Amino acid sequence: MTSPQSSNHAVIIGGSIAGLLAAKVLSEHYEQVTIVERDAIELQKSERKGVPQSPQPHILLAKGYRILKDFFPDIDLHLLDAGAVPVDWGQAFRYFSFGGWSATQAAESEVKSFSCTRPLLETVVRQQVEALKNVTRISPYRVEALIGDATAVTGVQYTHRHNKSETRRLLADLVVDASGRSSNAPQWLVDLGQPAPGLDIIDAKLGYATRRYKIPDGWNASWKVLLIGHEPPDNYQLGYLAQVENDTFIATLGGYEQQYPPLDDEGFLAFAQQLPAPDFYDAIAHATPVSPIKAYRSTANKLRRYDELAHMPNGFIALGDAVCALCPAYGQGLTTSGMGAIALRDWLASPNADSLSFQKSLFKSIKPAWDVATKSDSGFISAKGRLPKSPIEKLMSRYMKRLITKSHTDSELNLMLAKISHMIDSPLKFFHPNVLIRTFS
Repeated sequence: MTSPQSSNHAVIIGGSIAGLLAAKVLSEHYEQVTIVERDAIELQKSERKGVPQSPQPHILLAKGYRILKDFFPDIDLHLLDAGAVPVDWGQAFRYFSFGGWSATQAAESEVKSFSCTRPLLETVVRQQVEALKNVTRISPYRVEALIGDATAVTGVQYTHRHNKSETRRLLADLVVDASGRSSNAPQWLVDLGQPAPGLDIIDAKLGYATRRYKIPDGWNASWKVLLIGHEPPDNYQLGYLAQVENDTFIATLGGYEQQYPPLDDEGFLAFAQQLPAPDFYDAIAHATPVSPIKAYRSTANKLRRYDELAHMPNGFIALGDAVCALCPAYGQGLTTSGMGAIALRDWLASPNADSLSFQKSLFKSIKPAWDVATKSDSGFISAKGRLPKSPIEKLMSRYMKRLITKSHTDSELNLMLAKISHMIDSPLKFFHPNVLIRTFS
């Protein structure tokens, strides 16, 4: 068993987006940052076994894109070079809900980001992070335990993913768990004598099926991203279709309450044909598939309540999906990972801040996203952990239905919805006098 010494060293468990952005932040505060990643990372973009949702669509909200630009000012150029598709969500996004399509903007809007596959985005971000001189990745290695006790964590114990005969130790001043939904950190804390955090779960049993298609020659649709949304409690189905790199569509069908889309060619198309608007089906019916159909069903909203612990060991924090894993239907995951990195940056700038204070500030930053996902998913009657609606929430649901219906013909209302959905504006904008007047006029 080896024990390399460290000085002013931070270790990150997991090298996905949350871990990479944490590494960028930590590189400005620590002499050395080491990412321990369980997957073997290829130089070119590829799906990763350790990220089973990798083939599924990942939406980079405008808020998330702005965070990436803050960390990496030239990220847009790198994304373009890699083939990512720029999207003005005010102009090029079509959303079908409550019987109609959203009205789009004629003029350019400020709600912008990129559409691409997760492997492309992760590769571009990784290239930026691993170019930093004091950031190192070791892979494929799996962290098996934390080193320390209930008062302080001083490192990690890890093994090679395919050869566990040799256990190694890596000492650190700070250990960051960014290992995702499958995080083992709660059990590691118990092993150190620390109570595990509580776990909140809201699960509406959503299942995805995704396939890539070649965009037909001569395609000239006005949209780059199309969404046919679900509507709790009665409409279980959704369809998401987006232009991504290499002149392809990423086409995803979803079904709540275990009404899962089929994984065979005929069944996939038949499910698409059942959507309440024909546009999704029409776009793929005669397009050429360029991938198999892949399923993903680990979609429950999960929140590990580190913020409620009475004590956290010094030298250990958790962020990303290791803390808050949201149902992917709302496209918030990448952005909340970026918000976690911002919370980390602010925490590191605070003198004498302890681990528990980080978890509390992280919770405050991601709670609005948690509320959006869980309140919507709770609308399905049999959702596990569902939150009953209060009279005020029922009134708000009726108001939102009217507002969204008005946005079918009012492009300004639709743009306001886009800004809030992309986390640029506060949900308090829903109650601005001008919005109320437009909604009820």
